[in-house]
Amino acid sequence: MKKRLVNTINFVVVALLVVGLFGGAAGVNAMDKASPGAKTIRDQLLYSRAIEASIWARSLLNYKTVRDSFFSHGVGYNDVTYYSKIQTWRFQVATPNNTTPYWWSFWNVKNGPVVLEIPAASEDVKLFGTLMDAWQRPLEDVGATGADQGKGGKYLLVHKDYQGQLPQGYIVVRQTTYDGFTIIRPIVKDNRQSSIDKASVVAKTIRSYPLGQQSGTRHVDVYMKNIEGMYPFDDTLYEHLHDILQEEYLEEKDKVMMGMLKSLGIERGKPFTPSAEQRELLANAARDSQVYMLDMYHNVLLPQYYEGKHWTNLVNRSVPETGFTLTYPDYVDIDNRGALYYAVISSVKNFGASTYYLVGAKDDNGKYLDGSINYVLHVDANVPARQFWSAVVYDLETAGWLRNQNKVGIASTDTEIETNADGSTDLYFGPNPPAGKESNWVPTTPGRKFFLLFRFFGPEKAVFDKSWQLNDITVVD
Repeated sequence: MKKRLVNTINFVVVALLVVGLFGGAAGVNAMDKASPGAKTIRDQLLYSRAIEASIWARSLLNYKTVRDSFFSHGVGYNDVTYYSKIQTWRFQVATPNNTTPYWWSFWNVKNGPVVLEIPAASEDVKLFGTLMDAWQRPLEDVGATGADQGKGGKYLLVHKDYQGQLPQGYIVVRQTTYDGFTIIRPIVKDNRQSSIDKASVVAKTIRSYPLGQQSGTRHVDVYMKNIEGMYPFDDTLYEHLHDILQEEYLEEKDKVMMGMLKSLGIERGKPFTPSAEQRELLANAARDSQVYMLDMYHNVLLPQYYEGKHWTNLVNRSVPETGFTLTYPDYVDIDNRGALYYAVISSVKNFGASTYYLVGAKDDNGKYLDGSINYVLHVDANVPARQFWSAVVYDLETAGWLRNQNKVGIASTDTEIETNADGSTDLYFGPNPPAGKESNWVPTTPGRKFFLLFRFFGPEKAVFDKSWQLNDITVVD
């Protein structure tokens, strides 16, 4: 009996070994067969990690691309750039407005604090802006809704690890990244050149300098400069990512992703040298990540703002709840963050206080807006905006202005806009202007899908309780 039991055990062990050897070999061979689109499991893993890396780094890469483009025009840290006229389509960043000139300044606090002096608001020029770090996380607002409350002040930008003594009389703002930047929008009466000129005078009173130096700040007019803030969704995306990670502060929460990036050949202190075959894989992953973030933004993350209509919020509820950081106690919502920074270049600490935005990417039948088709948006009278409202067109794929178009939007402050007898306004979008309605028309590009941002400057209660509503965009017969 005992011998029979031993023989049985031996048989089972041998059988298991056989199964293990042949079954294991079969398993290895099966595992070596990757899913369609990848030659091996390793390729599949790298492809997936490359997509995740693109989504994870979206806001950081947005910052780097814009900074590098400004710097290519001779701008440097602590310079203040301004537009002496309203920016044109050449200003290629995510969803800018065409009603106020933009002022930009970049700084780096790796070697010590930086001072940013913000002027007080005047009767003609109010200020609205945000100080942000390299991940586009808002640090503090400036202007009427900011820490200076419109009275102006000296902001002191300080890295979180800085141990030196800080002087009195500054609004101290600590940041995690070394790089930071601000986008300030002067709110002016209208878009006449006389109003823009008043804003330019105020822009030249902004100062930025390392603490203790107070040297003269350069003010650079960048009107008509080609600012290419849209990084390409191809293999070079990962070159940009490698480069910014060489210079920026590494946060504890990012070390897991840094480990994943290592498998893509992206490491601190080492060159990035992918093979031709790897570049092809990275290019495919970059393109697919763009499609994913676009779909997430327009079809998944944003709820309809009005019941039965197709307008959505610029951001979903979790964005302002987390202060635009998308960071929670136990995780970072990288999908939401990646999709968000597909559509915006600037975050804000006090969202909705100065402006409110609605997105219109689809017509009344739920179809994406097509640049080959003519549309009309009927805006009812008494738009709940204390200052003004605007409707601006953006390319669906890039979220930037349509290239080579001289007109990108319409605002209630436009001197030539026509209103109806009841106070309502009809806005037209398409490749061809309706006869006699050219002043209310914004051109689109055939073959390119687009979306609108409708902005309420100085939003009033009726925006939020929805007692006043935007109508759907409809096809012109």
